[in-house]
Amino acid sequence: MMYGYAGYVLKVDLTKGKVIKEELKRELIQKFLGGRGFGAKTLFDELAPGVDPLSPQNIIIFAVGPFTGTLVPKGCKYSVISKSPMTNCYGDSEGGGFFGPELKYAGFDMIVIYGASEKPVYLWINDGRAEIRDASNLWGKSTFETTELIQEELGDKSIKVACIGPAGENLVRYACICNDLYRQAGRTGMGAVMGSKKLKAVAVRGTGEIKIAKPDEFLELAKEALKKTLEMPATKMLREQGTLLQIMASNEWGVLPTRNFQDGVFELAERLSAQYAIEHLFVKARACFGCPVACGHVRYVKSGKYKGALNEGPEYELTAMLGSNCGIGSLECVIKAAQLCDELGLDGISTGNVIGFAMECYERGILTDKDTGGLKLNFGNEEALLEVIRKIASREGIGDLLAEGVKRAAEKLGKGAEDIAVHVKGLELPAYDARGSMGTALGFAIADIGGSHCRSWTMGPEISKGIRFEVAGKAEMVRDSIRARTLPDILGFCRFCLLDFNTYAKLLTAITGTEYKASDLMEVTDRVYTLTRAFNVREGITRQQDTLPKRVLTEPLKQGPTKGVYVKKEDLDKMISEFYKLYGWNENGVPREETLRKLSLEDVLESLKSIGKIPS
Repeated sequence: MMYGYAGYVLKVDLTKGKVIKEELKRELIQKFLGGRGFGAKTLFDELAPGVDPLSPQNIIIFAVGPFTGTLVPKGCKYSVISKSPMTNCYGDSEGGGFFGPELKYAGFDMIVIYGASEKPVYLWINDGRAEIRDASNLWGKSTFETTELIQEELGDKSIKVACIGPAGENLVRYACICNDLYRQAGRTGMGAVMGSKKLKAVAVRGTGEIKIAKPDEFLELAKEALKKTLEMPATKMLREQGTLLQIMASNEWGVLPTRNFQDGVFELAERLSAQYAIEHLFVKARACFGCPVACGHVRYVKSGKYKGALNEGPEYELTAMLGSNCGIGSLECVIKAAQLCDELGLDGISTGNVIGFAMECYERGILTDKDTGGLKLNFGNEEALLEVIRKIASREGIGDLLAEGVKRAAEKLGKGAEDIAVHVKGLELPAYDARGSMGTALGFAIADIGGSHCRSWTMGPEISKGIRFEVAGKAEMVRDSIRARTLPDILGFCRFCLLDFNTYAKLLTAITGTEYKASDLMEVTDRVYTLTRAFNVREGITRQQDTLPKRVLTEPLKQGPTKGVYVKKEDLDKMISEFYKLYGWNENGVPREETLRKLSLEDVLESLKSIGKIPS
């Protein structure tokens, strides 16, 4: 009996049109626990170095954790893991909603997908059985249409669907995977990987149960965890305001990306705020599976030129990147833009970053009317914003260039465009200006997936303690934040309103029947993060790529509490060296032999030795 797990892995070969059901290996559970841990290890073991992320040789993995689908508060998450077409190195993304629990109830902890189909297909999983079905009628459809059509075809509205839109089909490098209509696994281009395989969707229906080793003890622990979560001030704030509460905070902190990160203060921030949304646009709060927080706010535009626009959100990141970063001060317009991104299957963070970049290029003359097809891509042009989103998804005109992401677009444009492209390792930075806190700067620079806040977030604590511009101690802060944010992705729960490691260890012990301590869980997070670093080292990532955009390293911010601030290269280098030392990596960011042995990653050690990354 595998308590806490479905106990099976589904392997799908799209080239051969075959599906195989295998037992989940206990060694995988013991070392990696679930979710992102399962996926990272499988990707490292089964993917050869140097594979093109958009080739049939790449693999894509869906995985859930032992908390997914249980009574653990917010146990809703699933992970998608693959080699990223954004960075050409390790990539993953996490999705909420109801898809993850449904996959587990259907009898699987992981799906590993190989090869590529010659024609569009979708994967149908129903209570332990799976088949590959024709999706020719779905190709070209939006994510909303795809979900509805699959449910109609299979005759069950309760089926959960994770699918791509036209952006994924057209291999937009930052295409995302959408499930439950308004939940996205975004950032690292997992939708493009699905598109390259002609895999339109994964549809799941499950009626199974999850066996718990100590049900009575687990129930009491889950009740206690729920009580603690409900008592958190952050829970109340997120339920009442959603993540848009961060708009005014970031503006006051001087870190709200404005006009392609040229500034950290936006004069129209109040028009994008949670308070404005509550007064003019709010319909209701909506929660993912098992979530007491309900941070998803449904918003509807009742009048004006965007009348009828509806979105569960947009949340903070999309609002900042499609709003202030593009000089847009209309939440109504941003709702319409977010709706388009959801329907077309675009990561809204990267989309807003790329369009902000294009707008600055246009205003500097790097892009001309001839390049844009006549679109006036000035900051604040709402109609241009919406049109470019459509063009990106279809790779039409200027959209074909921007679909490549800001790094590749800047390299193709030249003329100084690379100096204003805001990314790390090819992944566009999210909605926090790294000049606003040294911990944020370090976290972005060393993140295994590129410029992402999903790996660590230290800005709030740094600001509350008055230490955001200090260098000392930031490596430890980032390391601790990485541990805290890696654990949810492994166990399968949401990163919002986190409890302590001791609580999670007790819950995991009750679920699985295996004794876990907080230190055991920390070790697993370190093992997974070191494993993904080893994957990137194998793909050619060195210390040289652990850096920040030129804008962040050389251009001071212009106003507010961050006026005159930029990240000094020597400060960044010092923090990176300290971070490497904490993780047991050498000065070039390669995990040391003794570190890999300590973390029981001997096979990873041998792999790096075989290609000369670690001396034999």
